[in-house]
Parts: sequence; structure tokens; C-alpha cells
Amino acid sequence: MIPHKFYLHFVFYFFILVGCTKRADDTSQREIAMINGASITKDELIRRLELTPLPEFHKPGGRNKRALDLLIDELVVSQWAKEQGLADSPGYKEAINFIKQQAMIRELFFEEIRSRAEPDPQQTDETLHKSLQRVTVDVLFTRDESTADEWNKELQQGVSFNELVKEFEGHLSVRFSEQSFHWGDGTAPIPLEKLAYRLNVGEASEVIEFPEGFGIMHVQHKVQDIFLTPGQLQQKRHQIMEVLQARIETELADEYVDKLLTPLQIKQKATGFHSLVRFLESEMNFISEDLPLNTSIFSDEVQISDDYDLSLAVVESPDFTWDGKDVLTLLRKYNYPINTRSPELLQKSLARFFRSALRDYYLAEQARKLGLESNKRVVDDIQSWGRYFLYSSGVSFFDSQDSNQDDKTIPLRRDEWIDKLREEADIKINHDLLENVELTGIPMLVLWNSDLGRQLAVPPLLEFR
Repeated sequence: MIPHKFYLHFVFYFFILVGCTKRADDTSQREIAMINGASITKDELIRRLELTPLPEFHKPGGRNKRALDLLIDELVVSQWAKEQGLADSPGYKEAINFIKQQAMIRELFFEEIRSRAEPDPQQTDETLHKSLQRVTVDVLFTRDESTADEWNKELQQGVSFNELVKEFEGHLSVRFSEQSFHWGDGTAPIPLEKLAYRLNVGEASEVIEFPEGFGIMHVQHKVQDIFLTPGQLQQKRHQIMEVLQARIETELADEYVDKLLTPLQIKQKATGFHSLVRFLESEMNFISEDLPLNTSIFSDEVQISDDYDLSLAVVESPDFTWDGKDVLTLLRKYNYPINTRSPELLQKSLARFFRSALRDYYLAEQARKLGLESNKRVVDDIQSWGRYFLYSSGVSFFDSQDSNQDDKTIPLRRDEWIDKLREEADIKINHDLLENVELTGIPMLVLWNSDLGRQLAVPPLLEFR
């Protein structure tokens, strides 16, 4: 049985979602360029430019013009690629469907989570006071659950923290350390940080369960060592509010997914799972890196042998069944890095992938039920990524048309081709708006960092010249 607690904090914690800027009703204040009737907006240029720093980054005028040039190249080539029928290819359609799924999940986060995650003033003030204090703690840690059980028994019998330290000093499975941190500085795990500020000086905790093991914490002292002016306090308070909101969003997202998926009966089928594992083992060399699978193993012809049968069910849910081939397709879509250090870690890596892929499936379905797929942010994301994919595939298709060209002539021929597309295009640029574009200061490396690896939510600017 696959666990139902699919945590979302990796998905949402790193969201710095774009689109909060109020848009002017006047089209002239939004559209920087029109190319054959298709627009490049100020918002899109800012999002893409802040993701991809350019060599001219220190020169605002040159930076903006260079970014627009790249977007115009992308647009004229993507329009050409569409005329060649590349938008009808199975690979393009699969990529767009995947982008649509992820865009709907982000939109679900906007609609269901972010609006409820604002911290109240009292909570902010209390946390601000905590953040000015440095807390120093002693931590007794082990990965061994039986050792943690023994600690629990001794604590219930009245054994003190210091006595436990002396008793387990020198045990190979136990580590003793001292940690010092401020609230929100990222030094300590959040559960440990919360507990440290809750306990009084001299108090010890019960056994705490962490993702990596178990620990007991003893608070040595708390000392205010940060002193700020009124202006600095106001700035610090704003930072505290941002961190608190991110943490509240994480908790609400966890609760949301738990409520959505807990009623479902989802099963991992042992026979199909082990058959898939045997197939992957036959195709992989176990090395010390996590790598995406080689796409050559995704052949439609590979299904059954004496050692494996990819038609067997691997995962069953109330709404669908994934067989071995379905799982390989999903691995390709996500470009998922399989753990190749050993057969055992391969199995664990696949189990984590199932949890994340199932979570994404049901979140996207929930977004569809709420009618979010037609929301503007979703439509804009699909449009941006569609142009990006057609641009890349269009350049590859053009390069492949001349089998006699060598590496030296490819860039020159490509430059001539893109220049010709631009000459033939109807291009109108709002130069006044372009000169006045200013970056928002919001980091636009917009990504979610789930078990599936890092995925960009905004396409980067590509240069093929």
C-alpha cells in the first residue's frame, strides 16, 4: 500500500509565483511588441528576463533590447515551426499536456492555499521577538529506532538528558552535537526550531522524529544578540511575515493533499513492480549518481521477456491503473532522476516517484473540477511554454534539413534563416515602453523542488545564434 500522506511542501515552498502585478487596462502599457499579430507583453519579458540574466545585465537599455531580440527570434521561429506541423507532433502535445498539468497545480495553490496563508499581526510580533534571540541547544541523535525506543523508556522513568548523554557516549549509532541558531535562519530543521523556542532554558524535549532519524534536545540558553533601529525592525518584520506565510502555506498544502488523497485506496502491485525493477536493472549500470533514464529504453517494442513483463499493473487507484509502460512514460515526462547506486535504492526511488506522480495527478484533477484550466495564469503559462518548445524543435528541424552541412556552417546558415524570418515578419515595437521596463526585484527562478527534481515554471531565454 502506498502511503497516503503526500506532502506538498517541496512543491509549494519554493514557489515565487508571478502575475501579482496589477495590469493596466491600456494595451499600449502592456504590449512591448507585436509580431505577425502575436504579442510580447511587458509582464512576459520581465518574467523571462529575470529568469535568464544576460551579459548586458548591467546596462538596462541593452539588457531589455537583447531580451526582446531573443523573444522575437523565439516567436518568428515558433510561428514557422507551427506552419511546418511541428505543433501536431506527439512529443509536442505530450510536453504541453505536462506543462498544463503543472500550471493547473500552481493555480490550485493560488486559489486554495495562498489566500488563506497570511499570518496575523500577533503571530508576526511574537515571531519577530523570537528572531532577535539566539538559542543554543544540545542534541542527541540516532538513526536507530530501537535506540530511540530505549530513550523513550528511560525518559519516562525520570532519566535526565545529561544522564542519557553519559550513558550513550561512544555508541556508534548515536551522535551528540551543539547547535546555535536564530528563528528562521535555516540553520536548524523547523520542528527542532519550533520546539527550541517553546522550551525554557534547562528543559529537555521528548524524543523527536526527523526525516533522517530521532533526537532529543536540551536548551542551554537563549540570549538576545540582535538589536535593531526602528527602521530595521520594520524591515525585519516584513521578512518575518514572508517566512511565516511560506510556512503556513506549507502546512495548509500538506493538509489539503492529505484531505484529498486519504480516502483513496491506492495500491502498489508487487508482481508488476518487481517486473519493472528487473527491466530497469537490465538497462542500467549502478553508479554513484542519480540520473534521468536514457530515453532509448522507452521503445514501444519493449514489453515482455523471460525476465519482465511491462504490461503488468504496477500502481492501481480508483480512477486508473499504471502498468510498466505507463510508468516509463511518466519517468520520461518528468525527466526523473533514478537513484542508480544500488537495486535497493532503485526500488525506493521508484516508490517516491509514484507518490509524487499520483499526488500531481489528483491535484490536477481537482484543478479541473474547479474550472481552473481556463484561468489566465494557466493559459499564459501554456502559451509561453508552447512558443519555447516550438522554437527549440523548429531550430532542430531546420538544422536537420541539410545533411551535408558541417559544424562550422550550421551557425551561419541558421543566422541567415532567422534573419530572413524576421525580415518577412510584421514587427511593431513599443520602444518607449521597452526603455522603461524595470525589473521587479522578485527572483524569477520560479521553480518547484519536489521529489521529481527541479522543474522551471517559466521558460528561460534561449539563444541559437
